[in-house]
Amino acid sequence: MNTELMLESTETSLLIIDERKRKDIVVGVPHHAPAGKSTLPCSEHPIADENAGFIGRYIAEKLNCCCIIACNYTTDVNKFFRTDYTMQIARWNPKVLIEIHGHGETKAKHNIEISSGSSNNDKFSKKLADKLAASFSINPELKDITVCGEYNKIYFKASTAVTISDGRWIAYHIELPPILRKPSNGTSGKPPEIGYKFCKLLIEAMHEIY
Repeated sequence: MNTELMLESTETSLLIIDERKRKDIVVGVPHHAPAGKSTLPCSEHPIADENAGFIGRYIAEKLNCCCIIACNYTTDVNKFFRTDYTMQIARWNPKVLIEIHGHGETKAKHNIEISSGSSNNDKFSKKLADKLAASFSINPELKDITVCGEYNKIYFKASTAVTISDGRWIAYHIELPPILRKPSNGTSGKPPEIGYKFCKLLIEAMHEIY
Protein backbone atom coordinates (compact mmCIF):
# COMPACT_ATOMS: atom_id res chain seq x y z
CA MET A 1 0.00 0.00 0.00
CA ASN A 2 1.48 3.38 -0.97
CA THR A 3 1.58 6.29 1.45
CA GLU A 4 -1.35 8.14 -0.10
CA LEU A 5 -3.59 5.10 0.33
CA MET A 6 -2.36 4.67 3.90
CA LEU A 7 -3.35 8.24 4.72
CA GLU A 8 -6.76 7.70 3.14
CA SER A 9 -7.45 4.49 5.08
CA THR A 10 -10.26 4.80 7.61
CA GLU A 11 -9.75 1.55 9.48
CA THR A 12 -6.19 0.25 9.71
CA SER A 13 -3.85 1.55 12.42
CA LEU A 14 -0.55 2.35 10.73
CA LEU A 15 2.70 4.09 11.58
CA ILE A 16 4.17 5.73 8.48
CA ILE A 17 7.92 6.35 8.71
CA ASP A 18 9.49 8.33 5.87
CA GLU A 19 13.24 8.63 6.24
CA ARG A 20 14.91 11.26 4.10
CA LYS A 21 18.33 12.84 3.79
CA ARG A 22 17.67 15.65 6.24
CA LYS A 23 17.38 14.56 9.87
CA ASP A 24 18.00 17.87 11.65
CA ILE A 25 14.30 18.66 11.14
CA VAL A 26 11.57 16.05 11.69
CA VAL A 27 7.86 16.42 11.00
CA GLY A 28 5.50 14.40 13.19
CA VAL A 29 1.74 13.83 13.04
CA PRO A 30 0.52 11.81 16.03
CA HIS A 31 -3.29 11.83 15.56
CA HIS A 32 -4.03 11.52 11.83
CA ALA A 33 -7.22 10.19 10.31
CA PRO A 34 -8.62 11.04 6.87
CA ALA A 35 -11.27 13.72 6.47
CA GLY A 36 -14.67 12.33 7.33
CA LYS A 37 -13.32 10.15 10.14
CA SER A 38 -13.57 12.32 13.23
CA THR A 39 -12.58 9.76 15.85
CA LEU A 40 -9.61 7.53 16.71
CA PRO A 41 -9.73 4.07 18.34
CA CYS A 42 -7.89 5.59 21.32
CA SER A 43 -9.59 6.21 24.66
CA GLU A 44 -6.91 8.75 25.71
CA HIS A 45 -7.28 10.81 22.52
CA PRO A 46 -10.53 9.87 20.75
CA ILE A 47 -10.68 12.98 18.54
CA ALA A 48 -8.88 12.67 15.21
CA ASP A 49 -6.84 15.44 13.62
CA GLU A 50 -8.49 14.98 10.25
CA ASN A 51 -6.13 15.25 7.27
CA ALA A 52 -3.20 16.41 9.41
CA GLY A 53 -1.09 13.63 7.91
CA PHE A 54 -1.41 15.03 4.38
CA ILE A 55 -0.24 18.43 5.63
CA GLY A 56 2.68 16.97 7.57
CA ARG A 57 3.83 14.74 4.73
CA TYR A 58 3.76 17.62 2.24
CA ILE A 59 5.86 19.81 4.53
CA ALA A 60 8.39 17.01 5.08
CA GLU A 61 8.68 16.31 1.36
CA LYS A 62 9.39 19.95 0.57
CA LEU A 63 11.93 20.21 3.39
CA ASN A 64 13.44 16.84 2.36
CA CYS A 65 13.31 15.80 6.01
CA CYS A 66 12.18 12.74 7.95
CA CYS A 67 8.52 12.33 8.78
CA ILE A 68 6.46 10.08 11.06
CA ILE A 69 2.66 9.82 10.99
CA ALA A 70 0.46 7.75 13.32
CA CYS A 71 -2.75 6.88 11.45
CA ASN A 72 -5.93 5.76 13.22
CA TYR A 73 -3.75 4.86 16.18
CA THR A 74 -4.91 3.13 19.35
CA THR A 75 -2.30 4.94 21.50
CA ASP A 76 -1.89 8.65 22.23
CA VAL A 77 1.63 8.43 20.89
CA ASN A 78 3.08 11.87 21.72
CA LYS A 79 2.17 11.68 25.42
CA PHE A 80 4.51 8.84 26.42
CA PHE A 81 8.28 8.40 26.12
CA ARG A 82 8.32 4.77 25.01
CA THR A 83 5.82 4.72 22.15
CA ASP A 84 7.09 3.67 18.73
CA TYR A 85 6.36 7.21 17.49
CA THR A 86 8.35 8.98 20.21
CA MET A 87 11.25 6.54 20.14
CA GLN A 88 11.63 6.91 16.37
CA ILE A 89 11.86 10.68 16.71
CA ALA A 90 14.52 10.21 19.40
CA ARG A 91 16.49 7.87 17.10
CA TRP A 92 16.65 10.57 14.45
CA ASN A 93 17.79 13.00 17.16
CA PRO A 94 16.64 16.15 15.35
CA LYS A 95 17.41 19.74 16.21
CA VAL A 96 13.83 20.72 15.37
CA LEU A 97 10.50 18.88 15.61
CA ILE A 98 7.44 20.22 13.80
CA GLU A 99 4.29 18.47 15.03
CA ILE A 100 1.08 19.01 13.06
CA HIS A 101 -2.30 18.82 14.80
CA GLY A 102 -5.87 19.89 14.08
CA HIS A 103 -8.56 21.51 16.22
CA GLY A 104 -12.30 21.88 15.79
CA GLU A 105 -12.45 25.66 16.41
CA THR A 106 -14.60 25.46 19.54
CA LYS A 107 -11.73 25.77 22.05
CA ALA A 108 -8.89 27.48 20.21
CA LYS A 109 -8.38 31.19 20.89
CA HIS A 110 -6.76 31.69 17.48
CA ASN A 111 -7.10 29.98 14.09
CA ILE A 112 -3.52 28.68 14.33
CA GLU A 113 -1.91 28.10 17.71
CA ILE A 114 1.80 27.34 18.05
CA SER A 115 3.40 26.12 21.27
CA SER A 116 7.00 25.22 22.05
CA GLY A 117 5.99 23.63 25.33
CA SER A 118 6.29 26.45 27.86
CA SER A 119 6.30 30.22 28.19
CA ASN A 120 10.09 30.00 28.53
CA ASN A 121 10.19 28.80 24.92
CA ASP A 122 8.03 31.60 23.50
CA LYS A 123 11.14 32.90 21.73
CA PHE A 124 10.78 29.94 19.34
CA SER A 125 7.00 29.68 18.92
CA LYS A 126 6.43 33.43 18.78
CA LYS A 127 9.14 33.95 16.17
CA LEU A 128 7.52 31.38 13.88
CA ALA A 129 4.02 32.76 14.52
CA ASP A 130 5.16 36.32 13.77
CA LYS A 131 6.76 35.26 10.49
CA LEU A 132 3.59 33.45 9.45
CA ALA A 133 1.39 36.40 10.45
CA ALA A 134 3.51 38.73 8.32
CA SER A 135 3.22 36.39 5.34
CA PHE A 136 -0.53 35.98 5.86
CA SER A 137 -1.07 39.76 5.92
CA ILE A 138 -0.07 40.08 2.24
CA ASN A 139 -1.87 36.94 1.08
CA PRO A 140 -5.54 37.54 0.12
CA GLU A 141 -6.63 34.02 1.04
CA LEU A 142 -4.85 33.84 4.37
CA LYS A 143 -5.01 37.44 5.62
CA ASP A 144 -7.97 36.71 7.92
CA ILE A 145 -6.31 33.66 9.51
CA THR A 146 -5.06 34.54 12.99
CA VAL A 147 -1.92 32.92 14.40
CA CYS A 148 -0.45 33.10 17.90
CA GLY A 149 2.72 31.66 19.41
CA GLU A 150 2.46 33.04 22.96
CA TYR A 151 2.03 30.25 25.49
CA ASN A 152 -0.21 32.21 27.85
CA LYS A 153 -2.51 33.37 25.04
CA ILE A 154 -3.30 30.01 23.43
CA TYR A 155 -5.57 27.14 24.43
CA PHE A 156 -3.56 24.26 22.97
CA LYS A 157 -0.40 24.56 25.08
CA ALA A 158 0.78 20.95 24.55
CA SER A 159 1.84 20.89 28.19
CA THR A 160 1.44 17.08 28.44
CA ALA A 161 3.09 16.19 25.12
CA VAL A 162 6.50 14.66 25.86
CA THR A 163 7.62 15.24 22.28
CA ILE A 164 7.11 18.98 22.75
CA SER A 165 8.62 19.30 26.24
CA ASP A 166 11.70 17.20 25.40
CA GLY A 167 14.75 19.45 25.77
CA ARG A 168 16.81 17.58 23.17
CA TRP A 169 15.20 19.52 20.34
CA ILE A 170 13.25 22.71 19.63
CA ALA A 171 9.61 21.77 19.18
CA TYR A 172 6.68 23.42 17.43
CA HIS A 173 3.22 22.07 18.27
CA ILE A 174 1.07 23.55 15.49
CA GLU A 175 -2.72 23.39 15.77
CA LEU A 176 -4.54 24.00 12.50
CA PRO A 177 -8.23 24.84 11.91
CA PRO A 178 -10.51 22.77 9.64
CA ILE A 179 -10.37 25.37 6.84
CA LEU A 180 -6.71 24.49 6.24
CA ARG A 181 -7.14 20.72 6.55
CA LYS A 182 -10.53 19.65 5.30
CA PRO A 183 -12.22 20.08 1.90
CA SER A 184 -15.10 22.52 1.70
CA ASN A 185 -17.64 19.69 1.43
CA GLY A 186 -16.71 18.83 5.02
CA THR A 187 -16.49 15.11 4.37
CA SER A 188 -13.87 13.03 2.58
CA GLY A 189 -11.05 14.32 0.41
CA LYS A 190 -7.58 15.79 0.66
CA PRO A 191 -6.78 19.22 2.13
CA PRO A 192 -7.94 22.27 0.14
CA GLU A 193 -5.58 24.48 -1.84
CA ILE A 194 -5.51 27.06 0.96
CA GLY A 195 -4.00 24.39 3.21
CA TYR A 196 -1.10 23.85 0.83
CA LYS A 197 -0.62 27.62 0.54
CA PHE A 198 -0.22 27.67 4.30
CA CYS A 199 2.30 24.83 4.02
CA LYS A 200 4.39 26.80 1.52
CA LEU A 201 4.52 29.81 3.84
CA LEU A 202 5.44 27.59 6.79
CA ILE A 203 8.22 26.03 4.73
CA GLU A 204 9.52 29.48 3.76
CA ALA A 205 9.50 30.51 7.42
CA MET A 206 11.42 27.39 8.44
CA HIS A 207 14.00 28.03 5.73
CA GLU A 208 14.47 31.55 7.10
CA ILE A 209 14.76 30.43 10.72
CA TYR A 210 16.88 27.33 10.07
